[in-house]
Amino acid sequence: MKLNFAILIFIPFLFLSCGQSTGTTGETNSNTSTTPVSANQATEKLPSIGIDLMQKLFDQCNYVDYLFYESDFSMSMNNKQSIQQTLSHVSEQVPTLDPNCKSIGRVFYEIDGNTEIEAEIYFSNACQYFVFIKDKKRVYANNITADGVAHFNNIFSQARKMGEQ
Repeated sequence: MKLNFAILIFIPFLFLSCGQSTGTTGETNSNTSTTPVSANQATEKLPSIGIDLMQKLFDQCNYVDYLFYESDFSMSMNNKQSIQQTLSHVSEQVPTLDPNCKSIGRVFYEIDGNTEIEAEIYFSNACQYFVFIKDKKRVYANNITADGVAHFNNIFSQARKMGEQ
């Protein structure tokens, strides 16, 4: 099983991240909630997202939407290789959830127009992990990989440069 998860994580690195689009529209599926989960819930211990669910997302996810709470941009993608690349940013390591960390945004993973699962994004020097949410409940938590950290740093760097123009 661990080998399958490792393959799932590393196969997307073979593809270049193409077809990603960033924008300032902030449009989302109106059927989804973007309310951050309260910090007092962060002390709970959550398991790693399951291999079966990651494989389903890898095979079937056809739209990903990132909303950043305190930024003036969002990011969406519908390119299969780009989506698979972003899934590779989910480490199989389970983080220690810090109630002092603040979510910077949420990512929505959709299959044929329906949100399969959402994840709060915790990204700071102290916290770099996803907390997955299903039916408004926190169900899984996984660290962000080193490549995922580089990806987010690149996104925010580009956003800062656009804001300076």
